[in-house]
Amino acid sequence: MPLRMPFRSIQRVYFDDLDALNILHNVRFLLFMERARGELLLELGFRWEDDIAVNPDKYHVVAEHQIKYLAPVRGEGELEIALQPTHLGRSSAILTAKVKSRHGDVLHAEATTRLVRLDPATQKPCSWSDRFRAAYGPLVAEPK
Repeated sequence: MPLRMPFRSIQRVYFDDLDALNILHNVRFLLFMERARGELLLELGFRWEDDIAVNPDKYHVVAEHQIKYLAPVRGEGELEIALQPTHLGRSSAILTAKVKSRHGDVLHAEATTRLVRLDPATQKPCSWSDRFRAAYGPLVAEPK
């Protein structure tokens, strides 16, 4: 059964995620998006524990983050991270993220992340595997 898009992850904001003004610290947004991305890849069958021969696509790096902070997150609670794959190139993939209040009534941030698959031997960009393309490719949609 294919995943519903956008992929949704609930992330918990704790006291130690907040700054001195009781607002979610800016770097935590990226952490929550990273966790959500890990959940998405796991749902697609890509486990970090697998040997690189089984999951060669785990050898990738974040090449770029762009984020717009739209409304502060105040205090502890839950956030929804909505991820949508928007590009799959030869060696790169782009995901958009929307960070919303738990019930979706406030949009706190919008972001994009560009991943680049690397060859473990050369450290140069290389093609995503056929397995990754088959799982990720059908999820790609134009950003809204």
